[in-house]
Amino acid sequence: MLRTARILVLASFGAWVSPMSAAGDGCGSRPSLNVQCSRSSAFVQVNVANCRRIGKVVLEVRDKEGRVLYHEEGKALAEELVRRLDKGLLPRGTHTVTVAGRDLALSQPFTVE
Repeated sequence: MLRTARILVLASFGAWVSPMSAAGDGCGSRPSLNVQCSRSSAFVQVNVANCRRIGKVVLEVRDKEGRVLYHEEGKALAEELVRRLDKGLLPRGTHTVTVAGRDLALSQPFTVE
C-alpha cells in the first residue's frame, strides 16, 4: 500500500513537472523589441522586454549601408531595457536597431524624418 502511494505521488509530480520542462525555462513570452521614432519627438525610444533578466546586452543602430551609427554595451539587471537616443545624432533615412544579449537577438527598422 505504501509503495503504491509513493508511485502515485511520483507519477503525479512527473506529470506536473513535464509541462514546465517542455516550456524550457518557464518563460511564457518571447523577447520583444519596440522602437518608437515619431516626427514630433526629439528622441528615438528603444524598449526591450524579456521574461527573464536580460544581462549583458549590445545595442547598435546601423544605417541602410550597414555602417554603425550608435553602439552601446551594458548590463540590464531587469526584465526591461529602455533607451532614449537623441535623434539629432542620426541622419535622416531608414536605420535598423539591433539588440543582442545572452538569450535574445532582435532587430527592427525605423525611419528618421
